[in-house]
Amino acid sequence: MTTGDALVAEAQRFAADLTATVQAVVGGHVEAFGARALHRQGLDHVSVRQEPRTGIPLTVDGAPLLNLTAEYYCVWDSPGQYLAVDESAVKVYAGAKAAGEPLFRYEYLRAATGDVPGAHVQIHGHRDALTFVMTRAGVGSPRGQRLAGRVAQGAAVPQMSDLHFPVGGSRFRPSLEDVLDMLVRELGVDHEKGWREALAAGRERWRRMQIRAVVRDAPGEAVAALQQLGYEVRLPDGLSAPQDNYSRLHEL
Repeated sequence: MTTGDALVAEAQRFAADLTATVQAVVGGHVEAFGARALHRQGLDHVSVRQEPRTGIPLTVDGAPLLNLTAEYYCVWDSPGQYLAVDESAVKVYAGAKAAGEPLFRYEYLRAATGDVPGAHVQIHGHRDALTFVMTRAGVGSPRGQRLAGRVAQGAAVPQMSDLHFPVGGSRFRPSLEDVLDMLVRELGVDHEKGWREALAAGRERWRRMQIRAVVRDAPGEAVAALQQLGYEVRLPDGLSAPQDNYSRLHEL
């Protein structure tokens, strides 16, 4: 099996997990997620999304209310050993179809640069008080200055969707299970009988995967925690202790 084939195989397992969770929560009518090899920016990527891209229709009391879309671009992690999400977008739309501007979206960019946090939530709404604050952003906010400058030059008033709320960075960002959980609990979306168990299982898979990634980011902390629990941790002869990945520890 080639490196590209192995990446697709790992992504297919991820797609199957997503399909199982979503169908267990909102019903077997939901289109399955699939994995497809891509070549982007000189690297092997795999897209994980529904085919066809119809989104996940959500109903309340049997009536169409929302549409949820989820799309991921996956790569190998830096050592080339584990599947990593390079980009993701989870969006919730009003109505039966994924069309127009979403109500809100959870997005992630692994190699985020500039002022936007890698993992963030954007809310597409309009509140006068928040808009007023955004047009008068302080000098310590480069993005706020740009928004205020555009308004001063006659551009449209900023919208809530211009704000990026950080949500845990690369390792602690919300999962698709968290979004589904919110939609069921807060909006009463129709769901299957075993939805709680399905979300708990999916969330556990996600968090165990992230725990392994966090250990690779901060092996010294992992060793210290294990020693506090009574474990004895030894490095093989000739190997030095791995260094913490400070870029991951410091990211938004």
